[in-house]
Amino acid sequence: MNTLLKLQKILKLINTHYSLGEIQSCSLIRRGFNDHYLIVSESAKYIFRVYLNHKYYIESSDAFQFELNLLEHLHNEGVPVANALRMNNGELLGWVSTDYGDRAFTLFPYARGNELESDSITIEQSFQLGKTMAELHLSANRFHSKHKRYHLDLKYLVDEPLRLISAQKNGKDSSFTSDDDKEELQNIITSLEPIESLAEAVRNLNLSQDEFGIIHGDLHTGNVHFQGNELVIFDFDHCAYGWRAYDISISFFLPTAQRDAMLRGYESQRPLSEEERECLPVFSKLRRLWDIGDMLATESIRAKPVEKT
Repeated sequence: MNTLLKLQKILKLINTHYSLGEIQSCSLIRRGFNDHYLIVSESAKYIFRVYLNHKYYIESSDAFQFELNLLEHLHNEGVPVANALRMNNGELLGWVSTDYGDRAFTLFPYARGNELESDSITIEQSFQLGKTMAELHLSANRFHSKHKRYHLDLKYLVDEPLRLISAQKNGKDSSFTSDDDKEELQNIITSLEPIESLAEAVRNLNLSQDEFGIIHGDLHTGNVHFQGNELVIFDFDHCAYGWRAYDISISFFLPTAQRDAMLRGYESQRPLSEEERECLPVFSKLRRLWDIGDMLATESIRAKPVEKT
């Protein structure tokens, strides 16, 4: 069972483990697979994350350390990411004891810039995002960790979402209770091609090591902030070993001109194989299926009792 920590406890954790100066405000801004708090000090803004336990893609606390070490590696290599800040003891990851078990936490600088909607991103910004995505993938090839992280393979892209959807249809999960929710879920499923044919297209890929490696895993315009044409990528909570084309398939959620610009930007750093190009529309559809499963799993966590702040 996961509960929201009281704001007083969050402030105590920050003052104990970090040196941010006087904190002017602390507020919960999002509760999903993690609890995120906006921290405002005299000189800067930060995001304080408290990880939730029992996430379906997290096998052990090793996975948290992998994510934070990856971010530090990318940051050190010049990839514009919001990397975790080290605590006063030099560690990236801390732990807090609660009535429902120990929970991990970390602190990020607030990503400069603003979120853009998919239909408002410019050609130049799309090119830059594609270029940065390729730089992220290439840099990740040089990252090595003793910590384990899951593989975003067909188990997570197909099998797990189908299991959660089946539970929803059979009434074993009441995460979505309104008729509008159920109708939206059915419309998304209906819009997909036969799922097995999509999965088979991925199984037939003959990809090199470079085409399957560390990816962001949940890259979309909501996890990128822009200041002009400069950008910062954040929220690597779903980072994994996966197909690079899966990250790139975000381009299929953009207008055609922006999609083409993103692909040009990506290939300015890392050319795509013909097989990867052919699978981009497949991955864009599998992403919608994954979104359903991820949404259902999130709702299951949110349904747990929480402690009032």
